[in-house]
Amino acid sequence: MFQKLKPLLQTLGLRKLDPLLSYDQLVDFINSRAAFVSQTTLYTYVKARAGMQHPKLFDNPDFLTSLRIARWHIYGAAVSDLTLFAGAQINRAAILPPNQLSMFCTEMIEGIFAANPQQDIDPKRFMQICEKGKQRIAFADWHAIENGAAAFQSSSDAVFKWAPIADELKMDDEEIVRNSIHLRWIGVRRDLKDLIKPECIIDDWQNRPQ
Repeated sequence: MFQKLKPLLQTLGLRKLDPLLSYDQLVDFINSRAAFVSQTTLYTYVKARAGMQHPKLFDNPDFLTSLRIARWHIYGAAVSDLTLFAGAQINRAAILPPNQLSMFCTEMIEGIFAANPQQDIDPKRFMQICEKGKQRIAFADWHAIENGAAAFQSSSDAVFKWAPIADELKMDDEEIVRNSIHLRWIGVRRDLKDLIKPECIIDDWQNRPQ
C-alpha cells in the first residue's frame, strides 16, 4: 500500500524524494509529474472560472466529455515537455552522442504514451501528440532548453487551447493561465535537476534486456 502512495506523497512534498538512478525511475517521474501538473492546472482553472457554478458543470455530461478530452491533450503535451527537459539534463552530462540521446528520449516518450491507453480521444489523435513530441526530440537544441521554461511552451499552449472555457473568456485569462502552469513547472524542474543521475540512468538503459 505504501509503495502505491509513495509517488503521490513525494509529488505533494510530504516525503523526501529519492534520486533518479534508473531508466524506469526517470520514466515514472516524467509520467507522474506530467499528470500532476496538467490535471492540477486544468481543474484549478476550470473551477476558478466557473466559480460557485462548478458543481453543476461537473454534472453536465457534455462538459465532462470536453474536460476528459482536454485532460489528455494537456497531459500529452506535458509529457513531451518534460521528456525534452530530461533529455537536456542528460545532455549536460555529455555521456551520449546526439543520435543516441534522441533514441533514449524517443524510447521514453513512446513508452509513456503506450502505457497510458485511453478512450476519450481518438487513439490516432493521441499518438499524433506523441509524434509531435518525437519531432521536437529529433530537432531539439538541448543547450537552449536545459534551463528555465524554454522546453515547456507546448503544455502552456495546450492548456490555453483545450480548457473547456469559452474562447472570449480564455482570451481575458491567457496570461493568468500560462503563468499558472509555468509556476507549477518550476518545482518539477528543480526536483529533476537535483535528483537525476545521468550516468546511472544511461548505464541502466544501455544494459536493459532487449
